[in-house]
Amino acid sequence: MGKKAIIVLCLMAAILFLGSCSKKPGAGAAILPRDFNETLLPFEADGKWGYINLEGKTVIEPVYAYAGFFSEGLAIISDGDLYGYIDTRNQAVIPPKYTGAGEFTNGYAAVCTGDWQSGTVLWGYIDATGKEIVSPRFLYADSFSPEGRALVWMEQGEEVVKCFINTSGEVFIPDSFEICSGFSDGLALIRQNDLFGYIDPDYTITIQPQFEYAGDFGEGVAYGEKDGGKYMIDKSGNILAPAEYAFGTFSDGLAIIVKDNLYGYIDKEGKVAIEPRFTWAKDFCNGLAAVQTKMDAGGKWGFINTAGEMVIDAVYDEVEDFSKDYIRAYKYDNHKYFILDRTGKVIHSGKYSIE
Repeated sequence: MGKKAIIVLCLMAAILFLGSCSKKPGAGAAILPRDFNETLLPFEADGKWGYINLEGKTVIEPVYAYAGFFSEGLAIISDGDLYGYIDTRNQAVIPPKYTGAGEFTNGYAAVCTGDWQSGTVLWGYIDATGKEIVSPRFLYADSFSPEGRALVWMEQGEEVVKCFINTSGEVFIPDSFEICSGFSDGLALIRQNDLFGYIDPDYTITIQPQFEYAGDFGEGVAYGEKDGGKYMIDKSGNILAPAEYAFGTFSDGLAIIVKDNLYGYIDKEGKVAIEPRFTWAKDFCNGLAAVQTKMDAGGKWGFINTAGEMVIDAVYDEVEDFSKDYIRAYKYDNHKYFILDRTGKVIHSGKYSIE
């Protein structure tokens, strides 16, 4: 098996949604009349997917092999073999014709064609009308940033390299440094001569490589190690304050730290804001962060607010992030899933299918 096939197969689990139903999009009856601007939430029933409203009432009957959350007015659906997109009227705006598909972000979505088993899957991009703006030719394709740049992986000779693409399909492959991450807070992390720095959306080095280790920017702050010290740095590369612990990307004013194998959060002054007491923790998203309790407390997932208060009890085996106002959470013992709002209220619950 070639290098390309190996890489694609490794990515498959993270970026492809599998389904089992053979119904065609548009076959799911929409219950009319209704407000087409209302929030619709995907739900599963007997292995098929449809949509409910915030009262838990079925709006689009479950006939799809898979149905995702709406993003920028469109949602991913599958007929069991291929993926496309519907609008809130249950119209197939982009009929299923892709091997895999991602949510629309900043006006565009990553889609792929090819066969997973043979390792021939390639990714490109479409706009909200289904127009192909970048033909499928990449091994991996991230979402477009607000600056109109997306991180992609492509073959260059015998190597797989990270590069950037813009919405015109122009590819940027650096020749003097290595791209380490996509754009975050307007800057992307690079490495040159074993030192880390940052570039702007014009691919100009704005913070010279000078750090032995560095992280992504969030809310104007990033982590950097230099001359044996750990620091908080600003977007000019200036040191803001010492950092006792390495930290992740800031969101909602806080960033994850790890101390003695437990997770907590620091503020932008480098002070511990939420003491490390979790087995695992995720970034804050719209004021809430998913955290996992220690195993002796059950090892379950719940959500805290920025004050460190548990606002959704840790009773779930798996949870999504509140990138939207509603998420799915799962309990493995009885194969149940729950659709929750930001207060933890259960909008809907049901059994999830196991392939």
